[in-house]
Amino acid sequence: MTRRAIPVLTAIRSSLYLRLTLVLLGLFVLLALAAVLIARPVALAYQQEVAQRINRDVAMYIANDHATIDPASPDRRRVDELFKRVMIVNPTVEVYLLDATGRVTAYAEEGDPVRVAAVDLAPLRAFIGGSQALPIMAVNPRTGASTAFSAAPIGDPAAPRGYVYAVLGGMAVDAAMTASGGRGRLTIVLAAFIACLAFLLVTGLLLFRALTGRLQRLTDRVEAFRAGGFAGGPPPADTRDRGGEDEIARLREAFDAMALRIAAQVRELESIDRVRREAVLNASHDLRTPLAALQGYLQTLQLKSESLTPEQRMHYVDVAQRHATRLRGLVEQMFELAKLDAPETAPRIETFSLPELVGDIAQKYQLHATRQRLKLTASIDPGVPPLAADIGMVERLVENLVDNALKFTPAGGSIALEVGFDPSRPQRDTIELAVTDTGRGLAPDELPRIFDRFYRVDRADAPGGSGLGLAIVKRIAELHGADVAVASDPGAGSRFSVRFAAGGVKQA
Repeated sequence: MTRRAIPVLTAIRSSLYLRLTLVLLGLFVLLALAAVLIARPVALAYQQEVAQRINRDVAMYIANDHATIDPASPDRRRVDELFKRVMIVNPTVEVYLLDATGRVTAYAEEGDPVRVAAVDLAPLRAFIGGSQALPIMAVNPRTGASTAFSAAPIGDPAAPRGYVYAVLGGMAVDAAMTASGGRGRLTIVLAAFIACLAFLLVTGLLLFRALTGRLQRLTDRVEAFRAGGFAGGPPPADTRDRGGEDEIARLREAFDAMALRIAAQVRELESIDRVRREAVLNASHDLRTPLAALQGYLQTLQLKSESLTPEQRMHYVDVAQRHATRLRGLVEQMFELAKLDAPETAPRIETFSLPELVGDIAQKYQLHATRQRLKLTASIDPGVPPLAADIGMVERLVENLVDNALKFTPAGGSIALEVGFDPSRPQRDTIELAVTDTGRGLAPDELPRIFDRFYRVDRADAPGGSGLGLAIVKRIAELHGADVAVASDPGAGSRFSVRFAAGGVKQA
């Protein structure tokens, strides 16, 4: 294979249009060959049938006019006159006299001598009796080829003395066709046939271009989407490709839907990656701060142990203990969130009373709220049905919401725990758990990120924290198929709500 042929083969492999063109061209070539192979014998048979029908009675007229001729020993002078008269009337007919056995006894002396001395009488009898459909073929004595003919018995048809055998379109016809330009007419027919095939080929190529053009434009859109990093959504479609219900239109619709889904997933992955990097940085900072403080106070105790008073040593130990407790809580929250994110983590569903659980948690935090001079209340709808969920996870969710409210509500404020039906759904098919406080509230730009991991409100009066409590709340809600939402007004407090399906929790 030459080097020049390699780019051509590569182009054919990479272009559906070229492959379809070659297939179409091959089909047309095969069609042309099949048409020639089929049309030639059909046309010849039709020509022979027409000639035989037109000249069916030629032999009969000759036999009737010369009924006294003896085919076994014909008078040569009379036979020559007969052949000359026939050739003048119809030069395309060659007449032969056959005896009762089919042997050729007389023929025109002009032309080539006969090659076949006897003719099979079965086709002649079928022709005379009309028992077979035309054309009926028999042998041409001069050429030995099969040809159309006309035949008639001499004498009594039941016991003929011989036959008049007229070959139709014999050697004279072949010579006439050659001399009159028969090949030229054949060339014209072939040229017309080739022109028709060329027209059909061009039309087919244009149709293929129209069909594959849509596919090519769709391919260009796919390539543009890939070149754009799968993040920009599907490129705009050409106005020529809008509408339609065929396979290409359905493929285009499927690609658009897939491209939108992929673009959304890419954006989500980018957001997750960004949050992950921020989480790593925040976790490093949050872990380093208590570790550094703990290490500092322990080193102070180690270096100045003899010079410190018992009260000072106790103070340093208390501070180190607080930092150790904070560090332990942060590590436990990170570990808990990692467990909730694990693919194999699933809620252990059991049926329990959510009002009783919330009431127990309210009593548990009552003393803590009193110490902060906060009013903690619980409002329970007694008609709420039992909830099918993981009681441990739901307890952790409520505690995190209460811890968050205690952290951001100043002294003199109030915190309310509520359990009831979602007021926005009159069919009472959703249970709503809400924690409302009268704390500092959240700014509108803080609400979209409040459930992000390690996100903390960036204010001077905001208390410290890990930024994982609300992220754990959201993850537990997701595992239970519940919706979590927050509504807040700066300076007026916040309301965190979680909505569970009353008929049973759907696992994520």
